[in-house]
Amino acid sequence: MNQAGLSELLTPSGFFQYLAQQTKLDPEAVKRIYLCGIPWNLWPRDLDITGEAAAAGVTLFTYLAAMQPLIDMDTREKEAELAAYEVTLTHCEAMAPAIRAQVEKVAAISGTDKETICRVLHALYTYRQRVGRLSIQKVGEESKHRMEQQAISNAEISRVMVAQETLVAKLEPGKPVP
Repeated sequence: MNQAGLSELLTPSGFFQYLAQQTKLDPEAVKRIYLCGIPWNLWPRDLDITGEAAAAGVTLFTYLAAMQPLIDMDTREKEAELAAYEVTLTHCEAMAPAIRAQVEKVAAISGTDKETICRVLHALYTYRQRVGRLSIQKVGEESKHRMEQQAISNAEISRVMVAQETLVAKLEPGKPVP
């Protein structure tokens, strides 16, 4: 994984660039639409990711990695609701009232068509999953690095112990040298 990729995704410019790529819209258009739609309710209202990670004594990436199964489940639910709403755009059925209200509000405020707002919502859902997956990868790589460092440290300790035993054996006649 490109560490710069995850760090960049977590910046405002990286966030809007990602949404622009996913929606095939200009980054400024995506930013304008996004700002018109705040809050998008992507996360539960009582979830403070940074605060909860700090309270748990783990990094933000570790916390996001641990949350990824829940994020995936929530995303599948939200995507299903959004897909149900998108059907109503062509079939005039009354479904997914929360999604419909959000899409219609943002469309009215931003002057953008509802289909485009749906594309932005899909991009927001994929962004959430992408950051979570990259966090899992980062945590895995950090864990692997710590294990490699521990193995090097253990090998060094073993080498020193063998050297000490050899020295002691040389100083004590009659004791075999390892």
